[in-house]
Amino acid sequence: MLTYSQHTQTLTKPTEKPWVLLLLCFVWLWPGIIGHDPWKPDEPYVLAVVQQMLDTGHLLLPNIQGVAYLEHPPLYYWVAALMARLFSPWLLPLHDAARLATPLFMSLALLLAGMSGRHLIGRRHGRSVVMVLIGCIGLIQTGHHLTPSVASFTGFAAAFYALVLAIRSPGLAGVVLAVASSVIFLSSSLLELLLLWIVVLLLPIFSSWRNKYYLVTIFIALLIAIPLLIIWPTMLAKAYPTVFQLWWRDYALGPLNGFSASQVLPNLVYHCINIVWFSFPAWPLAAWSLYRHRHQLAQPRLQLPLLFFSVLLILLVLSNRPNMAYAMPLLLPLAILSAVELDSLRRNAAAFLNWFGLMTFGLFALLVWAGWAAMNFGWPAKLAGRAQYFSPYYQPYVSTIAAVCALLATAVWLWAVTRKNLRGRQAITNWAAGLTLLWGLAMTLWLPWFDAAKSYRPVVQKMLRNLPADANCVAVADDQLLAMISWRYYGNIQLVPVAANTSSSCDYQLLVRPESQGMAEPGWQVLWYGSRPREQNMTFGLLRRSSVK
Repeated sequence: MLTYSQHTQTLTKPTEKPWVLLLLCFVWLWPGIIGHDPWKPDEPYVLAVVQQMLDTGHLLLPNIQGVAYLEHPPLYYWVAALMARLFSPWLLPLHDAARLATPLFMSLALLLAGMSGRHLIGRRHGRSVVMVLIGCIGLIQTGHHLTPSVASFTGFAAAFYALVLAIRSPGLAGVVLAVASSVIFLSSSLLELLLLWIVVLLLPIFSSWRNKYYLVTIFIALLIAIPLLIIWPTMLAKAYPTVFQLWWRDYALGPLNGFSASQVLPNLVYHCINIVWFSFPAWPLAAWSLYRHRHQLAQPRLQLPLLFFSVLLILLVLSNRPNMAYAMPLLLPLAILSAVELDSLRRNAAAFLNWFGLMTFGLFALLVWAGWAAMNFGWPAKLAGRAQYFSPYYQPYVSTIAAVCALLATAVWLWAVTRKNLRGRQAITNWAAGLTLLWGLAMTLWLPWFDAAKSYRPVVQKMLRNLPADANCVAVADDQLLAMISWRYYGNIQLVPVAANTSSSCDYQLLVRPESQGMAEPGWQVLWYGSRPREQNMTFGLLRRSSVK
């Protein structure tokens, strides 16, 4: 058995009720999901793929305006397209409806992580795992965006749960592992899938997985997974052989840029520095568990997460793309390790974590409220000036519903952090509640302000006001994919892509370059130029051929 009955029997009496955990998870899942335009870095591209799938009905090849987009396999796009089909346009705009795929995947990931903690560590520890996860700073932003990374994270959560189940329920574990493998491959790359199976094949070095039942798990998983894994690449190779070769050469290994560029270009320093904040507070709690069991590491509840973490760390070491989204799966083993000795966390350490969270989230929550008052009512004046500087397109807007919800959330958080007899479990719950409060306030009170600064809608609309009514052809460099996406989505304009150093037959062109380079071009007249606030590296300019009157 992977669950330690003796450990379970000595648990302290819980003070958190299951409904509190469910409510906190529900509140964590939703802020930032609806109510704003697609934001960089991933959302404009993901939405463009989804829109293309809905418009053409072609689901096999992710593409943007007819050009293959192979950054990720199609699973997340399929689910997002399904959400958009079900809920847009009758209930939500296309981007909001598509973004519903994210809370769907994240809720599954939290459920699977919680079940892993319950079966691997003991009763009620699943709650602790979930609390640690939603308290991780790095999960809060990516876990609310329109991005395939959340589907990959869910796949890893399912894989971890399958490995926990492998001894007690080998048949079910094999099925779950097969599905997890398919989800990981169809939402990330072969590299993540290979790393998972390295963990699977290395686990028998530990006695708990060195038996015939584990072999049954592997056999069932392979029997189901292999047909599932080869369906999409086989169909892609048959329908689009050239695109398949491009995928295999440059995208199959994800952050390694495929098999044509598999040299090791480590970014270990970058990830080691950033993972300190990305995984806080999971990593110090995990370190505490390892310290407490430094002489008793031969336990399944420590062996599995340690091996899982060590192998997945290879992904960051080998990656030549400095993107912390690749570190998301590392949060799973860290959360499991954190929960092992969370209840034994010393009272002074729990008090410090609670105090630090209270001061940090309390201060930032106060700043959010002050900023909301400044941007909408002009007081404090200096803060209002900074708000106008960073988001000049914002128009004051007060939502009564958002303000009431924010007030209620603030009051509930203040009640929660004033409880007595604080221990590790309560401290991490308060931390998760504080982070949820801060994110919720930002994504309710500040959401219109953020959207005015981060969306390309105001830029497109300003350009359209300067575009002559008789203009029926606007060219743009063929490498400016974001411009083509934004002008189509916000302005319903199909920009004509033109290769570099070639002339266009269009009398108008959209120029995209850093502000420092200016917009002047021989033979062209500048009608308009602009950019998102404070975005100096991407300025847009509308130019007309000088011979056109």
